[in-house]
Amino acid sequence: MSGCGTRIVLRGQKPLALCDRCPCFGSLFPPLAALTFAASSIICAFGLAAAAPRSPYRHLELCGIALYLLLLPSGAPGLLIKGENNPMADYYHYRQKIEKQRRRRNAVVALMVVLIILCAAAGFFWMSRHNQQANTPQAEPTMPTAETAATATPEQPEPTAQTPGNPQRLLPAVDNAAWDTATPVEQTIDLEYLNTDSRMAALPALGTVERSHFDTVTFLGDSITEGMECYATGYQNAHVRAYRGAGPESVVYNTTVKDHIRNVQEPAFDAVVETQPDALYILFGTNTLVNGSEDTATKFITYYEKMIDMFHESLPNVPIYVQSIPGVQEWVKDSKPGLQNDRIKLVNNLLANMALRKGCYFVNVREVLTNPADGSQYDDYATKDGVHFNAAGYQTWADYLATHTVWNRRSQYIGQNPYYIYGA
Repeated sequence: MSGCGTRIVLRGQKPLALCDRCPCFGSLFPPLAALTFAASSIICAFGLAAAAPRSPYRHLELCGIALYLLLLPSGAPGLLIKGENNPMADYYHYRQKIEKQRRRRNAVVALMVVLIILCAAAGFFWMSRHNQQANTPQAEPTMPTAETAATATPEQPEPTAQTPGNPQRLLPAVDNAAWDTATPVEQTIDLEYLNTDSRMAALPALGTVERSHFDTVTFLGDSITEGMECYATGYQNAHVRAYRGAGPESVVYNTTVKDHIRNVQEPAFDAVVETQPDALYILFGTNTLVNGSEDTATKFITYYEKMIDMFHESLPNVPIYVQSIPGVQEWVKDSKPGLQNDRIKLVNNLLANMALRKGCYFVNVREVLTNPADGSQYDDYATKDGVHFNAAGYQTWADYLATHTVWNRRSQYIGQNPYYIYGA
C-alpha cells in the first residue's frame, strides 16, 4: 500500500509493482498499464479515489474501467472490461438519476421564484394604481359666470350642476305629479304604431267586477248599443245613449238625434257630457260601413279621432273604452256589400291603432260574439237581420265587459281582487 493506498493483486500471481504516474501501477503488465494510463492521471489529478468508498479497484471504476476476474476456457485468469451483467451499470444509472432530480429541483425553484416576482410586481402595480385614484381630487362643478353666459349660444343650453344624490330625471314632470292624480305628460319619444293587430292591442281579461261598477258608466253607440238598455243585462242603472243610424260624425257635429228607447231628441255630444260618467264605452261603425266606398274607412277613423279629442277635453280623466265592431252573418254582405267580415276586421285594426294613439282602451268584444275562423256572427246570438243580437248575445257581451276593465280603487270585484297585493 502506497500513494492512494491501492495495490492490485491478481489471484494466483505475485503482487504488481506501482506505475510511474500512479503509485498503484508501478510495474503492471503492459496491456493493463496502457489501458489504465489515462484514467490514472485523471484519478490522481482530481483526487476522486479519496472521495469514493475504499475499494481495491475504486480508482479504476471511477474512470469507467471495471476489472473482473474471468476464467478463460483454458482456465487461465483474465480481465473483463465493462461488459454485460456489469455491476457498474447500476452506479452510472444512479448518477444520472441524481443529476436528473437535481436539475428538476432547480427548475422548480427557479419557476417559483419567477412566480413570486410576478405576483409581487402585480400587487405593487395594483396598490400604486389604487392609491393614485384615491389621492386624485374630484373635479368640482363650476357655475357659469356672466362672461361665459354672454358668449353661450341659444342653441346649446348651459349644463346644470348635478349632485351625486340627486340625479336628473328624464321626465321631470313625473317627479312633480301627484301619485293619486292622472295628468298628461309631454311625449319625449317619437313613435308610430304600424300594422296593428286588434287582438294584440285589446285589453286583457282580468278580475270580474260587480254589476254596480257600471252604474256610473255611459254607453254611446248606434242601434246595436240599444240592446244594453232593452235586455236584462244587469246594467239597468247605466246611462245608455244609443241613436239609430248614428255614427261618430253625429257626435262631432253635435247633431240632434232621437233616442227611441227614452223617446227623446237631444244633441248627441251634449247628452253624453251631461251624464258625467266614470267611464265611457263607445261602439260605432256598422252604419258607416254600410257604404262600400273606398274612402269610407278613412273618413270613419278621422271622425272617430275628432270625437275622442272632444271627449278628452270635456271629460278629462275619464277612461274611454273603444269597442270593436262585431261581425255579421255571412249572407248579410249580399244585401249590404260594405258589411263584409274581412273588411270589418281591417277597420277594427284601425280602431285599435287609434285607441293606442289616443290613450284609450280597446275592448275586443268581437272575440266572444263572432266565430274566430271567419269573423261571422254566432248563430246562437243572431237575429233575423243578421246584424243585431238577441238576449243571449247581449248577456255574453255584458259578461265580457265585466271581465275586461282597468284598475280603479273604487271597483269591487267578485271573488278575489286580481290587483290585491298580499300584505298591503
